[in-house]
Parts: sequence; C-alpha cells; structure tokens
Amino acid sequence: MGLDKFEFVQEQIKEKVDCFVTDGKTRLPKPNEFHYRCNYLYRAASLLCSQSSGNNGLETLSKLYLREMKELCLVEMIRLEKDFGRTICKHCKNIFVARFDGTQSITVRLNKKKQMIRTCLNCGAKKHFLRNTRYLSRNERDQHQIETEMQQQQVPAEAIH
Repeated sequence: MGLDKFEFVQEQIKEKVDCFVTDGKTRLPKPNEFHYRCNYLYRAASLLCSQSSGNNGLETLSKLYLREMKELCLVEMIRLEKDFGRTICKHCKNIFVARFDGTQSITVRLNKKKQMIRTCLNCGAKKHFLRNTRYLSRNERDQHQIETEMQQQQVPAEAIH
C-alpha cells in the first residue's frame, strides 16, 4: 500500500510541474505562434549580442528585439521563464552572453557577507544574490519529504521482521 501511495504522490508532483489546471481539468500547455515568436526574438537578440563588439549597431538591434519580446509578452499575457529574465540586465536591457572575441558582459564575485555580486560591464548595475547553503527548491523539498516518509515506513517494517 505504501508503494502505491508513493507512486501516486510522484504522479501528482509530475502533473503539477508539466501541466496547468483550467476549469478543473488538467491539460498540457500548448505553445502557440506567440511563444515561438518570443523564443525566436530572444535567440536572435542573444546571437546579435554575442557577435557585437562595442557599439556597432548589433547591440542596439539586440535591445530592440528584447524590447519587442517584452511587449509581446505583456500584450499576449505570456509568462517568461526565469531563465530568460536572469540573463537580461534590468537597467541597460543587455543580454549576459560571452562574445566571440572572448570578452564577457558580466563579472561575478563573492564578498565577505556570503553574497554573489553580478556586475554588468555596460552600465555598471549590480545585483546581489545571497548564498544560502541550506536552501532547497520546492521540488527538492517535496522529494526530500517523500524520501523521509519512505524511510519512516521502512523502519517499522524492518523492526517487525
């Protein structure tokens, strides 16, 4: 019975991650033309930004594509993934990518307060990230809880035998 419950909980977690609920029914999200367009604009902007060296116009065109992508997401109510947002500077709207000439657009360092500091080399904007070694994401916490429940169920079974 415990194994069936474990499999049931895993299926529920998988459904929460892969699907969304509308009107009580669970269905897979279907990407439409706007999702494809946002993805295309982001990839084009990152390619242009990686090929640019200084202010030669490619960087400006990259920023234009990113602005177009943001406006499209606002109008069509599309939520961007966190990975997209984390690679864009909030001040100068530049993408953090390595360029072909080997230069980086950001620097990352640790300070004495156990913080990681990301600095944009174009505008000088700084973003501080706290370093928490005990942090677990929601999925890791759920997995850890399932594992501890399984271990607790196994201990009484072993004590009986």
